[in-house]
Amino acid sequence: MKYLLASLSALLLALPAAADSPEWKLISESEDPEKVTSWYVDMKSIVHEDDYMRAFLRTSWSVPQYAGDQTAYQSSTYLNYIDCDTGKIAFTANAYFAGIEPEGKPVHQEPEKPLSELKFQQVVPGSAGEKRVEFVCLFRSKNFLTQRAGSAVRG
Repeated sequence: MKYLLASLSALLLALPAAADSPEWKLISESEDPEKVTSWYVDMKSIVHEDDYMRAFLRTSWSVPQYAGDQTAYQSSTYLNYIDCDTGKIAFTANAYFAGIEPEGKPVHQEPEKPLSELKFQQVVPGSAGEKRVEFVCLFRSKNFLTQRAGSAVRG
């Protein structure tokens, strides 16, 4: 009985952390076998906000990437705002991680900017950006949350 209670307590303590953890779904991958780039969306983060869809996305590289200061990273997460009517996308709150999985403390982080300061860009037809827009906009007509939740940095 003591063991059962201890196990249940440990499980209950772990539940809030699991509920907050991202649910990464692979959207697309590059075709270069020597340098695979993978794009994911956190399915739990897709929401309507104002006239946009909002979602946390992630890019992972099979080989290290290097920032201007030579800091190595292999994944990044970022908040995307998508205008489904125009096919434009804007991003903010970038966080860069040393490993392929966005775990631990970021090696570099950029703060989230207000929506009014974001620059929306048209995505290139056939690009990974277009695939992100198409995927997230599939959820536009569904009954998703309409208010923000959580922090901008997802890991």
